Amino acid sequence: MVLGIASRTRAAEEAPAGESKVESALARAFDPPGIDYPAAQAFGVGTSLYVDQTNEATDDLSTFSWVTGHGDNFRTAIGGTLAIRGLRVVAEIPLQYTRLHIDTLQGVPTANQDRDKSVLSLGDVVTGASYLWEIPGDTIRLQVGASLRARLPTHTTQFSFTLSSGYVFTFGFPYYLHIAPGIVLVAASKYLTLRIEETLLSMFAVVREVKFDGIPGMLIPDLYFWESHYAAIAQPIEWFGFSVELVSCIQLNRVQDGGYTTLHDVKALMLEGGPAVDVGAFRASVMGRLGLTHGAQDFGVITFSGTRAILGRVSYVF
Repeated sequence: MVLGIASRTRAAEEAPAGESKVESALARAFDPPGIDYPAAQAFGVGTSLYVDQTNEATDDLSTFSWVTGHGDNFRTAIGGTLAIRGLRVVAEIPLQYTRLHIDTLQGVPTANQDRDKSVLSLGDVVTGASYLWEIPGDTIRLQVGASLRARLPTHTTQFSFTLSSGYVFTFGFPYYLHIAPGIVLVAASKYLTLRIEETLLSMFAVVREVKFDGIPGMLIPDLYFWESHYAAIAQPIEWFGFSVELVSCIQLNRVQDGGYTTLHDVKALMLEGGPAVDVGAFRASVMGRLGLTHGAQDFGVITFSGTRAILGRVSYVF
């Protein structure tokens, strides 16, 4: 998600004498409170620290073909951005409280008294970097750049459910290394900023096979998506802004995983948006995400980010 709020005073101070500078959200922009995954590469409002809380939910876990049920996730993250001229580096560490309601595992019902479980765990660490080059312009400010985003498989989420047969079924979320190089184009006028980011998302399975007692092993597939972000950021007044973003993730490969997932020809479309307010050196942001297609549900399950979500973030800008 992209959200920018301009500091016109800062823009004026940075402009050389006798040269007018486009007043736009780019002067203090790109504090994207990305909603877990997929989130556009963070550019930050400069060097900043933040804390956020995300609530995510999905009504159907059957993207993993061996499970039926639903779940939600409460994710708290601490992170920051470092700005050095056109370079931005970002990193965040999350903790998550995950709740699952499981009806069946491998087609066997769970015990009535053991269908709801919750666990507190470390989430996947997210990091990335980007660099933007400015193209001079009188009325429209253009920037182009490259980005690289990574999500590291650091989570410790694991569950155990008792089946109606008495067997204790233990499983964890699959471990994926996410690597997402991309290109970015930004165009900004006084009150409106448009941003496009095109990314190749590669999800590499760290553990290649999962085995359950008495059940043949199933392959955990590598996954590849073409990920696109189209965002518009309006800033009617200096201390308030609002953004809307359309996100699409189109699966590029067809998997042969022995029935571990139902991930075939996924086309995920999601809508995100929300406001931000600046108060001195602080920025408060609220973002929401809604999955628009069935593919959004599949993508939300495999990335543990849900079909719908809401995020609140408070940033301190140095």
